[in-house]
Order: sequence, then structure tokens, then C-alpha cells
Amino acid sequence: MFAKKAGYDRSMAMPLSPPRVVAGSAALLSALPRLALLAGLLIAPATAQAGWLTKFTGAAEEAASKIAKKASPGALDNAVRHVRALPSEANAGVLAAEASQEGHWRFVNKAGETYTAGTPDEMKRAASVLFPDAKPDVRLTLYVTEDTMFLNRAALKELPKGTELNVVVGSESYRVLRRGEVPSERFYAEVRPNLAVEMADRTLFDEAVWQLARRIAESNVRIIALEPGGPPRLASTRRIDPSSKRALVDTIDPASLTAAMGAVRGQTLLVTGRVERDLLLVQPSSGPEKSLLVRDLVKAAEDADVNLVLLHSASTPRQPGGRNWFWQKVEVRGLETALQRPRMADFLAALAGPDRRLVVSAAPDGAGRTGLDLRPAADAGPSTDVLAELVSGVTGKVVPVSMHAHVRSAERQQELDQRLIPGVPADFQVGYLLLVLLGLLGVPVSLAWWRRLWPPEVASEYAGRAGYIAARTIRALVFLVVFLPLTAPVSAPYNLLRQIYEAVMAPVRWWRWLTRGPAPAA
Repeated sequence: MFAKKAGYDRSMAMPLSPPRVVAGSAALLSALPRLALLAGLLIAPATAQAGWLTKFTGAAEEAASKIAKKASPGALDNAVRHVRALPSEANAGVLAAEASQEGHWRFVNKAGETYTAGTPDEMKRAASVLFPDAKPDVRLTLYVTEDTMFLNRAALKELPKGTELNVVVGSESYRVLRRGEVPSERFYAEVRPNLAVEMADRTLFDEAVWQLARRIAESNVRIIALEPGGPPRLASTRRIDPSSKRALVDTIDPASLTAAMGAVRGQTLLVTGRVERDLLLVQPSSGPEKSLLVRDLVKAAEDADVNLVLLHSASTPRQPGGRNWFWQKVEVRGLETALQRPRMADFLAALAGPDRRLVVSAAPDGAGRTGLDLRPAADAGPSTDVLAELVSGVTGKVVPVSMHAHVRSAERQQELDQRLIPGVPADFQVGYLLLVLLGLLGVPVSLAWWRRLWPPEVASEYAGRAGYIAARTIRALVFLVVFLPLTAPVSAPYNLLRQIYEAVMAPVRWWRWLTRGPAPAA
């Protein structure tokens, strides 16, 4: 038995002559059904085990989630790290805090000292215990976890009056604004002084905060002017004025906008107009107003993977680059400042202006898409639209009173960021890399099969050494890129079983070698 196996190994290591190539290929083809059966026998238990493991890990994750909702030590530790990173002058009364479902509060100061309060009397002593050198009437500034705001919000009524609340989301914190009276009180996270996100649904809140925190590239922002008779398509990159070094407005015919979005895939388009129900009304430089269906623009942006931002103007929806009544050039107010801001929140805040507060809400907007709605806050006052009309008519500035953004969702954008090769899904790339790594475990087996399918090159068959090296390189690349990952599910288990068999039979071979008698005389 062992002599046959040794012969098999030697034949695998030797270059194959043409007759042996044909015979080896025929043997491999005849063995394919058995290899397929072996692969099925090897993969089926692995699949069953994976299913059982998935159920087990799912149950474990569910149990861990329940425990996390009760304790959330990681979230509180994150809040503590955030408090420690605050400037040193912000020491008095600053605490990381979390409320549990049982109604208990845990407070942690910058030094890491923890105090738990479960009754009103214990709550009153929190400041004196954690800040023994502070004044008795010190005002608490709390940095609370998201669980506190979304799961245990009822515990907020136990805090001392005048307590300032901040919610910690990842590496950022936002001041909490409270509007209304109990039980209809509403909470908002102040992302910027003029931008707030309502804390109603946690999933939508996290989506909105992520969208506002993401970075945007100035080179990907395009300013669109809809003018009848304009060019029918958009340039793939924005145009720059050589004298001022500012981005030029991209003029396009309104009827061609949806079809032209395919040329600016992945970029951000800013379109100004007046939104009335499902219509976007625009005022060209000459002639009456034109209308476009908002749903058509949104669908085209989704198909072209474009981030579309609609700036709603309460005044006459003039287009950037045109002229107003006083022959002044029409521009979007705050746009120059916005283009210099690296984050979406700062970009939108500059467009909103310092005199207007907008409330941001997020909602699913199709597969891999999110809709951001920015509307004036309830306490903005009824005169803001009239003021915007006056400012727009006199200064030539388009003043957005609300905004609607249709952008990639956080999940979609993160998947794109994980891609090593553009255009190939991240899951496919990860699966391919895993197959390559798995295939490395079965190289001795897959390499033997490969030599049967594609015998090694012979230098004498090529006119020059360059052709010989090129052929060997191509053969090696095809093996590494194609054959190795394809055969990994079979070659790796087969090689492992073969090694286990060799290890188990090693004592038998040693015993036979030790007990083998002397070789007979010639």
C-alpha cells in the first residue's frame, strides 16, 4: 500500500510527458464524480454545522442584546471616554450618566468614580459625592447614552431641575433640546446651532446623524441651473472658472436632467426651485415657470446612484447664474461657505443660514437610499418665508427655506467604502479572499490536479526565453486567481484528511520499518 502511495507522489512531482498528460486528464475526468461526491460529503456536514452555529450565535446575540439593554456598560464607558476628552475647564458638574430600566442612575466623573442613585435623596447627593470641592448648588451637565434617551426616557424626570443634557452618539455628543410638556414632550439632538434631529425612532435617528456626520468632497458637488434650451447633458466633472477658481454653474435643459444624471454617478447635485406637492417649479432666465415631477428626479437619482439635494425657495424659483429684477447675479445664499465645509451637517447648516433653524428627519427612500427632510422648526415663526422673499428679490440670493436630500443610505455607503475593487460588491470580494485563503491550505492537492489539467511548460518548445517566462506567468496567475479558489472547498478538506491519515498511520510505518528483516542477498 505504501509503495503505491509513494509512487503516486513521485508522479505528481515529475513533469508529465504528452502521453501521461492525456492519461492523467482522462483519469481526472473519470474521477470527477467521485470528487463531487466527496465534496458533497465534506460540505454537507459543514453546512449543517454552520446552520447550527448560526442558530447558536443568533441566540447568544439576542441574549447579549437583552443584557446590553439592561446594563449597556460599553455605551457608558464610551460616554466616560467622551467626558474625559472634554477641555479641562469643563470639569465642574460634568458627568457621564446612564439610566437603567429599573429606574437607577449611574453617574461617573472624569476620575472614573461611580455613584449609583436609586431614590430622590440619593439623586440629591450625587453632586456632593462626585464633586466634594464644588459649590452645593453646582449645575449638572450630563452626557447620557442613547439607551437612556430611547429606552429609559421616563427616568429623566428624576433629574434635578436645570440639568443640562447631552447625548453621546459614537465619538460625538449633541445637546438635547426639550420642547413641549409631559407627556407630549419631544426631544431633539442639536447637531448644529441651526440643525436639530428629533429623537423619536432610534433607527431613523442613527441614520440621520450618520448622514449629517459623513464627509463630502467639494469636487463632487455640482450646482445645477435648469434653463430651457440649455445643453442636453452634463460634463462628468465640474468646470472651474480660471480667474476666480470657483466652480461654474452647470446649465442643462430641464427635460434632459433625468437622462443626464448617469454621467455624474456618485456625485451630489444641487437643484433649486419651489416644491409644491409633487412638482418642482423653476423660473428660467426668460419665459414662464417650468415644472418637473419630483418622483421622476428621485427615481433618476436612484438609478444613477446620485445624491440629489432639492433646495426649496419660497420666493420666485430663480436659477443660479441668472439675473434678478435689479440685474444682479442670482446665487444660493451660503453656498460658497457650504462648499468649504467637509461634513454634511456643516454644509447644510451653511445653506440654512444662521437665522433659520431646521429640523432633520430621515426615512427609507428605496433600495440603499435615504431621504433627508429639513423643515423649519415649529418655533421658527411665520414671517421667515416673507423675509426670504424680500432678501431674494433685493440681493439676488436664493434663500432655501427647506431642503430635501435623497442620498445613499449609511449601509450602502459603508458597503461602497469597504470595496477594494470598485464595481465589485464587498461581500463577493470578502468571499473570494476567504476562498483564496482556504485554498492555500489545499495547495498540495490542487497543484497536483492543476498539473494534470495544464502541464508545466517546456522551455525547448518556445522560440525565446521571454515567451517561456510569459507562458509560465500566465499559467501561475490562472492557477492562483481562478483554479485555487474554485477548488478550495474540496482541496482544503481533502488535504486535511490526507494529513490526518498520514499522522495516524505514522506509528504503523515506523513499526514496520523497525520490524522489517534484513534485505535478501542478491
